[in-house]
Amino acid sequence: MQEIWEFDIPSGAGQHEDGWLRDLIDAKSKEVGIYLSYYYRPEGGLVEQVRVKEEAAFRDSTTGSLKVEFDVVYFNACLNINSEDNKDEMTLHFEINSEKQKVKFSGPYWPQREPDGL
Repeated sequence: MQEIWEFDIPSGAGQHEDGWLRDLIDAKSKEVGIYLSYYYRPEGGLVEQVRVKEEAAFRDSTTGSLKVEFDVVYFNACLNINSEDNKDEMTLHFEINSEKQKVKFSGPYWPQREPDGL
């Protein structure tokens, strides 16, 4: 599984400056948390409080990566099994499309195990 999502580039953002990427993640923290939650869904996890940990590293003028950190909250039916130290981080790759004024983020590829045959 690999999650991919796309956001509009804020107007007036300098595309070679990484500050607008941090601002975008901060402004869309709840939406980014929803997308990152897909990675933790099998264990019953929900991602909250997404924030940029490391500034963007550009590979070229339109692609690069940045690291985010976040809290993972776990619930199990009636029992709250969340603890205070469920912090995690993930590297997100981005691709800027200047023509469409969009930035596309992709999370890491996590292979899924197929069900065992009986």
